[in-house]
Amino acid sequence: MDIHNSSPEGRITYHFVWGPMRAKSCLTGEVARRLEALIAEKAHEQAFQPVTLVVLPDRVYLAAAAPPTLAPHSIVCQVKAYTSRVLRDEFPELMRIPSLWTRAYLVMAGEQLDPEEVFRRFEATQPQRRPRGRPPKVRTAFESCGEGGNDTPGDAEA
Repeated sequence: MDIHNSSPEGRITYHFVWGPMRAKSCLTGEVARRLEALIAEKAHEQAFQPVTLVVLPDRVYLAAAAPPTLAPHSIVCQVKAYTSRVLRDEFPELMRIPSLWTRAYLVMAGEQLDPEEVFRRFEATQPQRRPRGRPPKVRTAFESCGEGGNDTPGDAEA
């Protein structure tokens, strides 16, 4: 029996979310349309079926039905590697970031998962981004009194 041509009942539905490096909002317009086509190509080659694909400007959500012999890590790594290479070749503006995709991704298994729930869990795993620029200068309690630097414990007795 060929496991890749088995019935849909023998497949596992994986929900993937990943994003571009530095959370750039670069997945818009023609880039988003080309990304969808590339994921469909890779799905045919890798023998999984894309159930749902949502491309946001800074996130990608893919629900894929795959045979149990196909590891989810293999699916997402091959999709990310293939799409990164082709998109960066076709769209030179994507070469401004060091890598198109981050290494991070979230995968959840199950048929009844909602894309919003998967996005929420992905956001919860992401580290807080620092704001751009220099951090504001932190004033100590001593500086906020307006007394300057002349008050030391030894000066009071002299």
